[in-house]
Amino acid sequence: MNFHFSNRYVLNASLIICWLATAFIGFNGFFKSHDFLTVSLFDFQIPDVLTSLIAVFAFLLPVIALFINVRIAKWLLFISVFLYLLLILFDLHRLTPYMIVYLGVFSALILLKYDSSILYTALLIVASGIYIFNGLHKLHPGFVNDIAPRLWFHFLPFNYTNTLGYSFAILEIIAGLFLLIPLTRKLACIVLLVMHIIIIWKLGPWNMDGYVIVIPWNFMMIVTLIYLFRKSALSTFRIGSAQTVMIVLGVFFWLLPGLSQVIWIPENLSMMLYSRKSKSGYLIINDKIELLKSYDRIPEKEKMLISLQHYSMEERGIAIHPELKIYDKILENFKSKIAQTDRIYYIHPNKIAEKQ
Repeated sequence: MNFHFSNRYVLNASLIICWLATAFIGFNGFFKSHDFLTVSLFDFQIPDVLTSLIAVFAFLLPVIALFINVRIAKWLLFISVFLYLLLILFDLHRLTPYMIVYLGVFSALILLKYDSSILYTALLIVASGIYIFNGLHKLHPGFVNDIAPRLWFHFLPFNYTNTLGYSFAILEIIAGLFLLIPLTRKLACIVLLVMHIIIIWKLGPWNMDGYVIVIPWNFMMIVTLIYLFRKSALSTFRIGSAQTVMIVLGVFFWLLPGLSQVIWIPENLSMMLYSRKSKSGYLIINDKIELLKSYDRIPEKEKMLISLQHYSMEERGIAIHPELKIYDKILENFKSKIAQTDRIYYIHPNKIAEKQ
């Protein structure tokens, strides 16, 4: 087995495992609707049986496509993307950055499987776009004050500062740019590998407010970076006849995240991973509701304070699409079923608790 194919098979296997793990972790999100959290573009919901059927094919078809001829595989990939879009239409929370990344990598591995150089170029477009624009989004007080301190090693002889937080973001941007330069590509891969390991360690389910969904996507990116590292000396930047594929990848991993720096783009199309630029909604309910008791952040008080992101992650394994109009619809859902529902706040929960 030659060098390229042995590496590609490892990447294929890792992608399949992480993709199916994401489906399993997010089963209640991708395969079912939710009474309170589901936000559809329509005024009705399709039955969960039909939703599950659509989700099964959406997740299985790309896996099958990895193992068959490209002429047939491309249609399976197209159908899978169409089904995923259908799932999104009936629940907007299903549009997530990591699903876009998964489908980008699937597209590269399925459509470009016979040319290692073009495949390598496609993966560089995906990876570099993720890190450059995600790093730019992290140049934000939300990341510096809330996320970066959680990634810090507090046993070090000096304390975390905001300067270090901004330095993390700048380092990610530089590493993303260095992926595009052959002489610095291996160094960039090493830096980014360490970053993903720290994220899994610090934000994984074994930490307070950590979630298991962190693991599959970060692990898949680790394997992708290892592939880019090992192939670095043998690959050149080449597009060949794959212009259409490269344009589509460029739109989702460069154009939309780039535009999101200056104009409004839906947040889950902007590669805002762990940036904390998104709105975090906290729901106030004026009475204790047994159904929501385990999510109450102020159990000692008469009212309930619920982090909607935490509630969604625990109930469904997927995050809320953090747009204000979507939060407004969630509030409507709660008010229609729980008369004691008050409002949603978008400030720090400690400040909200002090007012109750």
